[in-house]
Parts: sequence; C-alpha cells; structure tokens
Amino acid sequence: MISLFREIFPYLLVLYFVIKGIKQPFYFLGIPFLMFMDNSIFIEGVKIFKIPGSLSYGLMFFWLILLRLVAVFLARADEKKDYSYMGRVNAMDICILSLLLISFIGAGSTLLHYADVTDMVKEFIVLISMFVSYFIIKNWTSRITPEVLVDFLFSIVLINSLTACLYILHQGLHFGIYLTPEYSVDIVQGVAITRTFYFMPQFLPLSVAFLLIFRHKRPSVYYILLIINVLAIFISYTRSFLINAMLIFILYFIVTGLKEGRMGMVLKNILVFGFLGILGLFVLSKFLPANTQFFLSRFSELKQSSATSDPNNIEFRFQMTGLIVASMDEDKKIFGMGPVTENQVLWVRDMRATTADMVWTGVIFRWGIVGLIIFILLYIFSGFSALNFFLRSEGVLSDLGLLFFLYIFSQIIESFVSWTFMSAHGFATGLWYLGMLSALVGMSKNEESLIEKVA
Repeated sequence: MISLFREIFPYLLVLYFVIKGIKQPFYFLGIPFLMFMDNSIFIEGVKIFKIPGSLSYGLMFFWLILLRLVAVFLARADEKKDYSYMGRVNAMDICILSLLLISFIGAGSTLLHYADVTDMVKEFIVLISMFVSYFIIKNWTSRITPEVLVDFLFSIVLINSLTACLYILHQGLHFGIYLTPEYSVDIVQGVAITRTFYFMPQFLPLSVAFLLIFRHKRPSVYYILLIINVLAIFISYTRSFLINAMLIFILYFIVTGLKEGRMGMVLKNILVFGFLGILGLFVLSKFLPANTQFFLSRFSELKQSSATSDPNNIEFRFQMTGLIVASMDEDKKIFGMGPVTENQVLWVRDMRATTADMVWTGVIFRWGIVGLIIFILLYIFSGFSALNFFLRSEGVLSDLGLLFFLYIFSQIIESFVSWTFMSAHGFATGLWYLGMLSALVGMSKNEESLIEKVA
C-alpha cells in the first residue's frame, strides 16, 4: 500500500497544478516548487523531472522557462493590460542584475584561466538560473492579483503540511514511509532516534509564517496545520529550525503590535503562545519521552565552546569558510572564482560541502567579496521593502508584505546553518520570494502613480 502511495502521490500533485494552471496559468509555477520539494514528495519517481548527470540540477530552470511560455500562451487574453509598473526597477532588481553581471565576468575569467572547462557551462547555467528565474517569477507574479498569490502560496503550504505528516510518521513514529536511509541513529531510552534531511519538508518556515498570518481565514484548519508543521520541526531535532520558528512568532507579534499601536498586546500574545509551546512540549514528553529527551539534550551541547569537526558547530563552519577563502587565488577574491567545478579546482568539493552548512561560503567562492556585499544589501533592501509594504498597506497586500518579511528574516537566520538559495536541487527557485516581493512593490508604486495622475 505504501509503495503504491509513493508511486501515485507525486503524479497527483503534478496533476493538481496542471488542472489549476489551465484555469489560472500562474499555478504552473507550482511544478518547479514540487521539483524543489524533491524526495519529500517522491519526485524521484517521476522520470520527466529527473535526468542523469550534473545537468539534472539545471532541469528545474528549463521547466520554469517552458512553463512560463505555456502560461503566456494560455493567458494571452486574460492578462492585465496595464504593465507600466514593469518598467520600474527597484533596489532588489539592481542587486540581482549586478550579481548576474558578476556571473558573466566569472564565466569569462574561467574560460581564460583554465584549459579544461569541462562542466563549466553547466555550472554557469545553474548559477545564473537563480537570477534569471528571479525576473521570470517577478514578471509572472505581476500578472496576477494578490488574492491568486495567496491561494497559490496556500497550496504550497498545504502540500508542505502533507509532507510534514509523512515526515512525522517516518522519522517520529518509524512507519517506514520513505526508502532513503537516515544518516544517523541514536539510541535513547532504548528507542532508536533517526535523523535525516533528505526527505524533510522544504517549506517549514514559510508554512509557519503563512498559517500564523492567515489563520483568521479558517482558524480551526490553520491551527491544526500550524501544529503539524511545528511538530515536524520538533521531529527534525534541529535546534536552528526551532529557534527560527520561535523568532517568527515573536517578530510577528512585535510588528503587528507596532502597526496596530497595541504594544501592550505583544507581551500578552507572546506569553500565551509561549505557554502553549511549553504545554505542547510537556505533552510530547509524555507521548514521545525519548524523542523529547534527545532534542533537549541537543541544546545542552550549545554549552560546549570547542570547535570540533561536528558540522553543526557554527564555529567550525566559519573555520571551514576561512580555509576556503584562503585557498582562493588572490585576484579572485574580489569577484569570486566563477562557475569552476571539480574539473578545474579539486577543492570545489569541499566548498560545496561547507556551503551546504552555510550558504555564505558558496557566495564568497562564486561571487567574491563584492558578491557577498551585494547579497547582504539585497536582503537589507528586501527586508525593509517588505516591512514598509506591510506597514503602508491594508488587507491582503499587508498580509503578503508581512509574510515575505517574516520569510526573509527566517532565510537570513537559516543561511548560517543551511545552503538556502544555493540548494543543489533548487537554484532556480532560490530567490522566488524576492521575485514575488519585487512584483508587489511594483504593483504598489504603479497604483500610487495612477492615483497621482487622477488627482
């Protein structure tokens, strides 16, 4: 029965977005999101989304382009006619264009300095897919209403919640849903505690933020889904994920209280949800005592200040980043090494491994110190844009601004423990949320211009 479910489940999800996409072409964007969810939805069984070789990481980019073209063809008669805001370039766009330019400089430098450029072109396509896809997603988002965007994001959150259920059943209760073996096993109170990230839900911070913000739409359903996603974070036994979720809750109450001018409610809400969190932990300790003890013991490890070879040690990550940067050619530290692969530089393999634990290692390696500064500016500009959008807007636009603000914040936190936008299986969707935010900012500016013209 489970094996049949593994075969059918990914096709049902693809069919869902195809059917929705025929009516509203924006939903075709959901297919690259499914590809990013990867093993968590058994996408490896769908042959059209998996090809052998290194080019498989660029397949999502090609699908994104193809689906956008299909959407343009299907929506030609329905799209909005006023595209004047599309000509507006904001600070985020300038940052992305600058990174794209540095990528081309890096490609040219690689061609000049290395005789063997095997796989360099493939790596270059993968790298620039992140920036080109940003503009594709921005363009696509600008053609829809905010309500459609909310419904689309809820589809992603709902699928992520389903995978969270599967993850809980497999890693928490050992039902054997997935075939991929876990990479670590610990015995606690005679119970085997397994850990893996190969098939864990990919959008836990997004789901937590979305369900928290839009919970007024269907309180009972959204609270259940919120609990499921938080429980999946617990079952991951990952300290940073739990801290990230807690910070999302706290930041949500702070900024909403600031906007509403009810700062007195902030402390009350934090205390209420904090109490519920403690109560939930108490309940888990009764039903899953070994799991709870294991997770709590991981926090006690934070007291250890030694930089061991444990990849979960933040000090070790910075040490490895320092070694990677020190190994770079002096003349490449400004604009980075570009799209070089293991065929040109053997220690690219070490860079990839370190980037998986902290994305900034890969940023410095690929785009240099200049690229690092631009990425920092990108997140500063986008964070302030989202917060300003939330504070100045009302209704669904305000909610979307808050959602992107919280998600950007979560990604900044996660960037020190994960490869985030440089995920090996998701470069093309790496900056999806910034592309959508840029489109919303353009919509807002366009509406302001129209109001001024009427006045």
